[in-house]
Amino acid sequence: MTPIKPERWDEVWAADLDVIRSLREHGDLAHIPRDVDVSFKGTIEALRRLEVASSNWGFRVLELIEGDEDGQPWLFLVRSQTTDEEAIQDLTMTYLQLEDSFGVECDGWGCTGQTQE
Repeated sequence: MTPIKPERWDEVWAADLDVIRSLREHGDLAHIPRDVDVSFKGTIEALRRLEVASSNWGFRVLELIEGDEDGQPWLFLVRSQTTDEEAIQDLTMTYLQLEDSFGVECDGWGCTGQTQE
């Protein structure tokens, strides 16, 4: 895999830290595994290649949309994991590498906060 440019990492990681902070502020228990979804946009061909290969990174396919209301194709992936900083750093590095490898753009990640054991 191609190394991620430090400027890109800093930009994306800052945004991901904001999501983590928001989860914590709302009582999220980071150690509880849950489904974390990641969305990608790009050409339908690139998204289909990623769809086929996504299980290599522990993802399941939620949905492939060939064209939203603006005609933009989307791929929604999910994997079960925790939301502690180390796990989200791994997720961030993974989606940045997928961007580079498949020529797609990650539009972020999300999950439902887990507030009870």
